[in-house]
Amino acid sequence: MRLPGGTPPARLLLALCVWRLALRRGAAGTEEVVFGKVGGSILLLCRNVSKEATEVVWFQGDPHSFPPLFSSRVAFPPDVRFSLVDNSSLRITELRLQDEGNYTCKEVLNKTDHEHRVQLLVASPPHSALKCWAETSSSGLMLQLFCSWPGGYPYPTLHWREEGHDLENSSWVISSTRSSDTHVETLNSSHLAHRKVFKCVGSHVVEQEEPACSVEIKLPSLESDPPQTCFVGDNVTLTCRVTEGVPAARLSWLRGITQPEIQPGGRYLIAQEGNVSRLTIRNCSQGTDGGCYVCKAQNPVGLREMFVCLTVKQPTNIVGVVGAVAILSLIAVLTISGLILYYNPLLCLRGAAFRSQDSGDVLVLVDSEDDDEGKGEEDTVSGSTKYELVNGSSAPAAYLSCLAGGDDGEQHGEVPLQKTRGEETRGT
Repeated sequence: MRLPGGTPPARLLLALCVWRLALRRGAAGTEEVVFGKVGGSILLLCRNVSKEATEVVWFQGDPHSFPPLFSSRVAFPPDVRFSLVDNSSLRITELRLQDEGNYTCKEVLNKTDHEHRVQLLVASPPHSALKCWAETSSSGLMLQLFCSWPGGYPYPTLHWREEGHDLENSSWVISSTRSSDTHVETLNSSHLAHRKVFKCVGSHVVEQEEPACSVEIKLPSLESDPPQTCFVGDNVTLTCRVTEGVPAARLSWLRGITQPEIQPGGRYLIAQEGNVSRLTIRNCSQGTDGGCYVCKAQNPVGLREMFVCLTVKQPTNIVGVVGAVAILSLIAVLTISGLILYYNPLLCLRGAAFRSQDSGDVLVLVDSEDDDEGKGEEDTVSGSTKYELVNGSSAPAAYLSCLAGGDDGEQHGEVPLQKTRGEETRGT
């Protein structure tokens, strides 16, 4: 019998025997990867050990380059952290980072040897809590979901999913699972909605628990200060703030709904701190700056706008107003005083009489010596009469003026006067 291709059965059997012999000699030794936790313990199995094996030797590294680490027959310098289990498997306790590496289990037989290779990775769990958050991409149209769990070795596995169903089953998701400290998932804004929740779950080879965190995305909400007033030539600041929005919204100002965005520079200054944006207008102009401005907040979830109105007025001349009021008040006082004196001139006379009574002065009328005796009493009183005070005090000018200007009857009736002839006065 011949096999297809003309290979005789004897040659085939010989090839199979050579292949099996190569396997037994370790030409194709098996390999395995195991993980241990810092401070914990690990058992490295020497698999497929034959019952005919006379000795099992463990090496840390290549058997041809490093001395034996532990043997089932030879007593090496003791290390309490290393021990054999069932004379084949190697147990290591109180694991350290320097214990990481390749280990080789060599099975010694009568005619051949068998090797089994094990790669030990000493892992450490992440030292911080799992965190997740949302940001806006540089283009402003994409949502970026960040999930971070740093400090672990090897890297943890982070998995993003939408609350309620798995993101991996959606055709619009590029990737949702990754082994790294931080996993970023990028989503198109067309698949987002207000208050949609995304969840990130982390796992690690040496951690039994799988921590999780979530992000709820929201439309931005706006509020602003009351309408502002600016006088021509002054400066004014309009304020707009975001009270809600995930991820953080980008704020901008427009002169109107259909107008382009206001760019900082010249008379306009725009400053944003956190979720608050301030538009400062310098040197207000009544013709160009008055009206309503639009504060726009946008994130990948949506867009919100709010009007902030500004009134520009001409400045009021305060000094001129105060001066005018003072002048008008003075004119009013003078007018009222003139009217009172015009319609009732005896007011000053009465006041003078009261003052005279208080001071004890007596007013005396004296005829002039130079006048003729033959003139009438009316001429003497009206033209040649002198007024003196008996006690030596001179009468006030205003008092005498009022007395001279009044009627004779009123003068003699209001003020007690003493009229004497010139000779009698000199005799007295």
